[in-house]
Amino acid sequence: MKIFYRGYVIDEEIRSISYSVYGRRPERTELTARSTSREAMEWIDGDVKREAILGATRTLEPAVR
Repeated sequence: MKIFYRGYVIDEEIRSISYSVYGRRPERTELTARSTSREAMEWIDGDVKREAILGATRTLEPAVR
């Protein structure tokens, strides 16, 4: 079974034992494996949060020039 969550895909490899998380399109590379779908979703939430923080800090301009 595949779960689509926040642009990622969680693939249930072995029910209740192994869930693989694949990244966003176009590549969809495997990013991590977790033991429950909830853990996989929590990992995705953290990854989305990290990307948002990194994106925000890249767009900030230095205070002193």
